[in-house]
Amino acid sequence: MQKQINWLNEWLQYDTVQNNIQFELRDVEKTEGISNIISVEAIWQSPTQSIDKVELVMPLANTSIECIWKPHLAPFESMVVGDLFFQSPAIVLRQSNKLFALIPDIDYIEEQRRVPQYMDYVKPDNHMIYGLGHYNKTHHVYHSLNQQPFDIKEGQSLFKFYLVEWLKIEDIRPLEPVSSFMWNYFGRKRMEFDPSEQSSPPNKYLEKYATYTYEWAFVHWKDIVWQEFELDSNRVGAPVFIVRAKQKPGLGFENDWREAKSIWNQAWFSSLRSAYGYRRWGEHWQDEDLIHKSELAKQFALSAPQTNGLFPSVYTAEENGDWNAGVWGHSNRRPVGHENYGHLLDMSWTALWMLKWYEDIDADKALLNYVESYVDRLLSLQEEDGNFPAWVEMDTGAISPFLLDSPETSMHAWLLAKLYQITKDERYRHASKRAMDFVIKEVIPYGRWEDFETYWSCSREWEGKQYGKVDPRSGLYHQCSFSIYWTAEALLAVYQITNEDSYLEIGKQILGELSLYQAVWNPPYVNVPVQGGFAVMNTDDEWNDARQSLIALTYLHYFYATNDDEYFYRGSWALKASFYMMYCPENIEVKNLYEQTFPFFDEKDFGFEMENAHHGENIDVAGEFTIFDWGNGSASASLAEWLDVQKPLRMENNDEEINVL
Repeated sequence: MQKQINWLNEWLQYDTVQNNIQFELRDVEKTEGISNIISVEAIWQSPTQSIDKVELVMPLANTSIECIWKPHLAPFESMVVGDLFFQSPAIVLRQSNKLFALIPDIDYIEEQRRVPQYMDYVKPDNHMIYGLGHYNKTHHVYHSLNQQPFDIKEGQSLFKFYLVEWLKIEDIRPLEPVSSFMWNYFGRKRMEFDPSEQSSPPNKYLEKYATYTYEWAFVHWKDIVWQEFELDSNRVGAPVFIVRAKQKPGLGFENDWREAKSIWNQAWFSSLRSAYGYRRWGEHWQDEDLIHKSELAKQFALSAPQTNGLFPSVYTAEENGDWNAGVWGHSNRRPVGHENYGHLLDMSWTALWMLKWYEDIDADKALLNYVESYVDRLLSLQEEDGNFPAWVEMDTGAISPFLLDSPETSMHAWLLAKLYQITKDERYRHASKRAMDFVIKEVIPYGRWEDFETYWSCSREWEGKQYGKVDPRSGLYHQCSFSIYWTAEALLAVYQITNEDSYLEIGKQILGELSLYQAVWNPPYVNVPVQGGFAVMNTDDEWNDARQSLIALTYLHYFYATNDDEYFYRGSWALKASFYMMYCPENIEVKNLYEQTFPFFDEKDFGFEMENAHHGENIDVAGEFTIFDWGNGSASASLAEWLDVQKPLRMENNDEEINVL
């Protein structure tokens, strides 16, 4: 124990008794890479009583210790990191080349949680806290203690957590050791599986969800979801952006739109990505209607008019719903005053899917020509340091002051690497590498994962959350998992075109950080399945967000690059989680939640799927809308791609069935 105390004293000032709490420190078996680890259990020493919180305060040993990660921000004194954000919970500290983490024991929480748990790191006070107490959701979205009393008994075990140290850390963003701990101590026993022992082929199990998706969108709700019309003398079509539960055909609210009736090709809502999915399913099922619809969606993407290479991302019908009088424009997830600014991120995401279509489905030269026209303009916007701006005024070419040096640059690096693979044009390889090097130097070391979603979505800027400024109570940037995802993919893509191992190694670090947004368990206090699903950012509180279907493929890509089975299992569960929120008989908890909220739902609504769960105050009710391109359609697209990508793996294993859950 003395040896334990010696290493711990380099990180914390602590007593084994504090505020009527006694702490029992226990040895824990170390896994590879861990230098020191102990388990801490808190026991209540005072008589039985009612109390509004129990809190352990842990001052840090010195002011040179830096916090590099906590899962949620708490900008005001009454705020904490509540256990409604314990997907893979940790507070991570660094000093010099040493790493330290406080990690809640989620096995203990799963079995013995009586009162909500919370934790935090507070930079001005230079301490960490861990405690019990009720909290409310506030703003959008933080957790604030509310002083609701609870009973506590003498001798009662209160909470448990691990304290872990790693030495000789050289990574520029050293969070992979923490995500590996989460996997080895909590995730593997819950998420590892043996495909040969499954009672039915796993791909057939998930294929049912794709069937529900397309029957809902293109059969039962086709008059609401599927939109088809003439655009510049071309027949085009795609699923509408967003529909509400109340628009169920026959209820009389079919034209009661939540947002403007529109079709999108944007970083979230990509009708082309969804079409890529139903094209592959159409070929698999020999369904000519799905194939035909995919061609119409491809034509819609190509119909976006280019202005010196740049192009809009949204086509909006007239107020009366008439597509023939519609107008092109841009995503409204943007800073104020940016109505005529094109978002390069949206353009590069669409261009990437054009290239994937060109490679995987149909080598239509119109796709390649469109992308090359765009990339010619994109290259002219690259700065000397390799960075790209975020928004460009379409008429004047003026550059927006927002996100001038952001990880959105990773998206362009990824696109350029893909275009180089197709054309072998060295300009694209060189520009891709320069862009990636910028992100490695200026973004990754600081965890500056600021993208459009961080500030211009539902969790918006306010006085305590400003673009380019760290949160004062933690010293951390407001961050979003979306840009971590692009960066992980971009690093792998640049590795593939350069064969420089450093890009793959940094990519593994970034995927480790992204993994801290993945739920490695099913908390009993969350009322829907969440294991394998993803959270969004450190200032919002979604579970099971639709981005998980994209990240599932990232794990699969890294599995192929590294042969690390952790990536395969994490990806499998992320893909399964992509269908958790679907209304269908297989998802019994979610089905019951939908029917409590929308009693008029029946079997013709199987396939309706909310984009995430537990978002803001949406806890005991199902969300009232679905987005085909950020929900059921996007998940089905990833499933099609996963199963197709796996074919070489099955061949290498003599056709042994290696599949998703």
